[in-house]
Amino acid sequence: MVGMAGGTGGVGLMLPAVLPVLRGAALALRPMEDGDAAALFAIYGDALVMRYTDEEPFPDLATVGVMLASVRRLLASGESLEWAIVRTDGGDVIGTCGLHSFDAPARSAQVGCLLRRSAWGHGHMYEALRLLATCASGELGLHRLLADVDPHNERALRMSERLGYRRDDGGLLGIWLDREQRQ
Repeated sequence: MVGMAGGTGGVGLMLPAVLPVLRGAALALRPMEDGDAAALFAIYGDALVMRYTDEEPFPDLATVGVMLASVRRLLASGESLEWAIVRTDGGDVIGTCGLHSFDAPARSAQVGCLLRRSAWGHGHMYEALRLLATCASGELGLHRLLADVDPHNERALRMSERLGYRRDDGGLLGIWLDREQRQ
């Protein structure tokens, strides 16, 4: 751990002040950079990618700059950890994934993720979320991850089920990261 994050979401949790790079077989999760703006716009500006989110597609590249500033601010305050998903065979940014809405007493967080349309159907998000879960249960010391998946997003629902997520009483999908905390 690098240090205690100061935001309300992360109070009581040891969150990194600098995101670690998480490496898998075909992908790596790394901090977003200003040079990723065009690739991020290809994701966040695509209406089909954004259809199951609560946000409109980004109208222009300048909006990505605003988002990147927000990502840095939320990391510094301990409210959110957001990674770029990159292919290890070329470094292309194909998506984003992150943790937010930290609940320190429950040692839980919500997961959010988006993937460029051309990367759909190749198992990339599955690998990215497994890397994220490993970091969450290890370095971050979280017990549970939650996902707010639109009930019409059948692909995300199937992937979440394969990862072990189950619907809870509040309508969120959740997964216990350690057996001792399961109820």
